[in-house]
Amino acid sequence: MEGSGSETTGPGTPMRQAGSRQGTAVLPKGGATLRRHAQATRERQLPPLLGSRPVGQQLLLAGVVPALFGALCGWVVGVHEVVYILLAVPLAMIGQVVAGFEHRGAREGAIRGVTSGTLFGGFIVIVHELTGEEAQAELPEPLIVLVAVTAIAGSLLGALGGHWREAAEREGRLLDLSLISPAELLGMGAAVVLFVSLWLRWFTTSAKNPNSTIAGASRGESANAWQVFNTLDILLALACTAPFLLAWILARGHRLTWKPGEVTMVVGITAMVLILCNGVILGRPGDSVDIGLGAGYFVALVASAGLLLAGYLRQAFYTEARKPPGVI
Repeated sequence: MEGSGSETTGPGTPMRQAGSRQGTAVLPKGGATLRRHAQATRERQLPPLLGSRPVGQQLLLAGVVPALFGALCGWVVGVHEVVYILLAVPLAMIGQVVAGFEHRGAREGAIRGVTSGTLFGGFIVIVHELTGEEAQAELPEPLIVLVAVTAIAGSLLGALGGHWREAAEREGRLLDLSLISPAELLGMGAAVVLFVSLWLRWFTTSAKNPNSTIAGASRGESANAWQVFNTLDILLALACTAPFLLAWILARGHRLTWKPGEVTMVVGITAMVLILCNGVILGRPGDSVDIGLGAGYFVALVASAGLLLAGYLRQAFYTEARKPPGVI
């Protein structure tokens, strides 16, 4: 009957429930289901949590791997300084963040980090003492301080990884690598080359000239940037972080108040000028004579030019129109 308001049965007409309570009750249920489905999808795209793995895998990843890596570093420290530093600093830091990423939240990540950091530092000390070799890199005294440093650093890095895991589950992918252009890859590659060059031969001395000496090297020997400089080496190491920070900001989807690549280009120009001043324009460091330029100097110069080129190319790729000042 017309006006009864209970339901209509005409063809193509949707059936209505008496009142609206049942119809509106379905929506929250469906919305919650969709949210749970999206959450499950995001979790499947991420590495599995450590707690979801079999016990054997948990012991291997959380205990055996950091111990073996620490043992490797404990042996390498008596063999080669550069290899040890590359293993024990950047590679170990990345590993700690990745380990923390297998946990949900900063607290769980910190617990994993302090455990693996303690094992890592402890086995560096144990294996180094067992080999009896003289350390090629500078180690703290007493060596137990190294264990404390790796434990604290591990807890902080693990907490960072756990925090990022929690954010990734909540927001979706942690990084959108599609936002990284070839210019960022070039910049990161140049930064790695520049960082490694700091341990190569920057300056050489003459074996025939008794007055040919430089800090960190006797007559006839060579010296790297860390041995010669007190400030420039640190500045160049900091310059190496610029393209990585830019890539991180872009991949996270953060908006910039400047053109991507501008900072990298300025850093590259500054690094190049500093290198040229300390070797060509203002002469060789020190008050000695007959000092030559080693391969590391030219590698660093080319790498700084690579940073400059990467910044310039990134601005060329950046085509988004910028609004004039004061325009909303």
